[in-house]
Amino acid sequence: MNTATEIVAPRMQALQKLEKTLKKLDLSWKVIETTARVVSPPQVAGYIETLEHTRLAFSQLAREMVEQIALTHLQNGERDLASKAQVAIDILVRNLFERTADVGFIATDGPLVSYALSPEADAAHSLHARLNEYRAKYTVYDDILVLDTSARVLLALKPRATAPAVAPGWWEPALSQHGYGEHYGPSALFPNQGPVLLYTHRILSPEGRACGVVVLKFDLQSELASIFKTLQARDTVLLLLDGDARVVASNAPALFAVKDALQLPQALRHNKAPGATFNHQGVAYLLAHCETRGYQGYAGPGWTAMALVGLEQAFESVQQQEPGAHNAGFADIELDNPELHQIIARARTIEEDLSRVIWNGKLNESNAVAGSALSPVFAEIGRTSQQTIAVFDQAIHELKVLLMDGRRAELAAHASLAVDIMDRNLYERANDCRWWALSEELAVLLQELQTAPSEAAQQRAADILAHLNSLYTVYRRVALFDRQGRILAVSRDAQSMQGDASIPSALLQRTLALQGSQAYAVSEMVPHALADGACTYLYCAPIRQPGTQQCLGGMALAFNCTDELQAMLKDSLPADSAASGFFVDPSGRVLSSTHGDVAVGESPAFVTELLAQAPQSAAGRLCHWNGRNYLAGMAPSQGYREFKVSDGYREAVQSVLLTAVDLSVVAKPAITLPLRSEDASGLASHFGVVQCGRLMFGLGSEHVIEAVAALRLSAPAVASESVGMLTYTQGGKSSLLAVYDACVLTGQAPIADPSQAVAIIVRCQEKHIALLVNRLIDVIASDPIAEPPGGLNPKAPWISGYIHDSRADTEPVFTIDPNGLELDGVV
Repeated sequence: MNTATEIVAPRMQALQKLEKTLKKLDLSWKVIETTARVVSPPQVAGYIETLEHTRLAFSQLAREMVEQIALTHLQNGERDLASKAQVAIDILVRNLFERTADVGFIATDGPLVSYALSPEADAAHSLHARLNEYRAKYTVYDDILVLDTSARVLLALKPRATAPAVAPGWWEPALSQHGYGEHYGPSALFPNQGPVLLYTHRILSPEGRACGVVVLKFDLQSELASIFKTLQARDTVLLLLDGDARVVASNAPALFAVKDALQLPQALRHNKAPGATFNHQGVAYLLAHCETRGYQGYAGPGWTAMALVGLEQAFESVQQQEPGAHNAGFADIELDNPELHQIIARARTIEEDLSRVIWNGKLNESNAVAGSALSPVFAEIGRTSQQTIAVFDQAIHELKVLLMDGRRAELAAHASLAVDIMDRNLYERANDCRWWALSEELAVLLQELQTAPSEAAQQRAADILAHLNSLYTVYRRVALFDRQGRILAVSRDAQSMQGDASIPSALLQRTLALQGSQAYAVSEMVPHALADGACTYLYCAPIRQPGTQQCLGGMALAFNCTDELQAMLKDSLPADSAASGFFVDPSGRVLSSTHGDVAVGESPAFVTELLAQAPQSAAGRLCHWNGRNYLAGMAPSQGYREFKVSDGYREAVQSVLLTAVDLSVVAKPAITLPLRSEDASGLASHFGVVQCGRLMFGLGSEHVIEAVAALRLSAPAVASESVGMLTYTQGGKSSLLAVYDACVLTGQAPIADPSQAVAIIVRCQEKHIALLVNRLIDVIASDPIAEPPGGLNPKAPWISGYIHDSRADTEPVFTIDPNGLELDGVV
């Protein structure tokens, strides 16, 4: 399998440039190392080995960094494709789940059952008009058929030629089984139309005898075209595949035609390893192939979705982005990414190694003969070190931005999924209330409940509503109400509902004023007795007296917002994510939340902050809430088909997804050290400047042997002021040195992690010891040295002087004479 670098680098100029820069720097280090070995005097030969080790570590990390950046580009591309594929298949399966309920309900429709029992010509016209009403509301259906027990077409919405009955393969089970049937493939019922997706259910007489079958033909190609249009990006191919990897639908039929059988390797049929590619008709593709996550136990017809993009186009959009233009502030976020943390830690180790080489070299140079040939080598080491560190820092920055881009895109995609699921689900609610309101039996019962109420009428109305509610479980209750808004019958738990419950006045007036069978009214999401006091959307449609346009009252559906909206949010969250999801209205009020600390109806500050940000930042935003920083993905409601688009109903809901992030530790500002006065005379003394806690100290070059890493400290041999022991090797001989915390010696808090400190090997009263310091700063020259300023502890004879200049931003440097230290085992 190709590595990420082999896949990405040939297609990205920026990555090619980085590779060339890193190779050039590696060559520079080889030249420096070779030169240093040739010209170095014996006293500096010890740290040349460190230089070689540093170069090898740099070379290895450079290769890994290029691979990691390439892998992140690849993973971002795959994640983007996977989001599209996952959304496509899950949205479709949710849609098809609704069809399984629809076909079961329409098979019990009174006029349809009557016609199946007695298909008279006079009744055909009225039933055809009724099915047209159904199709006008449930616009996902392309055709509706009623078949008799011999599979003959009794009625069809669309004109068709008379043909003899041809029993399809699913016919016998359809007549005998309980529940819906789902069938995909060519059908004699729809000749010359290719594969079709049908939902079937038997029609039963009042005595329970099968008297026919209703067939709903789902408009699959139109629905998938809509899904693909929503998800499609430039050059992205979206496919729906059956269990044999045959194309069911495609947004690029010239490349992937319906019924084409893809020759997918077994690894690509389900889950695949990162970096796997797929070749089709001579073109290599990056792809994601996703199975549905299902919905309420329903998994659809066994289809999968695939999103592909040609490798030659996969990274074009990344190259065209303005570096950093859309990432302001995001590179400062600390990501929970082990690979990134490892790269940063190793890069910092290399940086520290280079700092020691330079620091040691400058101090050794100051003790060498003036005009030493080593001086240009040190200068080149310094320049190349800065270039190396700068390249590493830029590459780390790019990697952080790439990782953040992936996180932001994922949140934005899942936020879009959440609000799309909501729109599609509520589209069905608008359909249900309008269709159920056309029931002649409910109209008769509603009139009877107002004029001559009886226990039998009450029970029959409750039974019908209960049947509806059993098929469509997303409602807390389904109810009938009169022209005064009084609720006369409910689908369930009538005894636990408030006795004088009624439809809100404003909603009632809007419902009674509706014209035509396509109109409906929706409340804002407010508490209501039909939802036991919980917040709900009430979907209402008027019920009219049969044969007239007189409004008798209406049908009310109380959507179970508490459970259903939260389920939509939970289903939309990224897998294995600690993200929280919210639906909010334009005022910032929360409609639903998966976060335990945010209740429906609240207006948390983060929502106001996010809504106030520019729309172009919707791909990923930052906000602050309850003492934490969060990355947010947002998406507005776009509607679905005619719902919220052309049906007169609007509700500007937004979905918000939040995931907590930490901001990176702010880099320490550069330290300005004192400069030697231009009028100073005489031979300058050189000091290695180190940081200990809040203070800067200078160690004279005559006292310092070498700065080394303090990675492997052992415990002190005996109880003493030392913090450990360090094995130090010089000239082939090893010795065990006592290690002291210079911060503690100077009256400050001890170094938190001694293994991350730097150990300075110094001469102290004719012995060698190691002093731990926080970090190396630089080497400076100074002459003369000022007396220690007043106020210093007179019992600190190891403070030998004070270096400063007149600039306001200069850090003062206190010089240390190790011979003045009073240490156990030294004095």
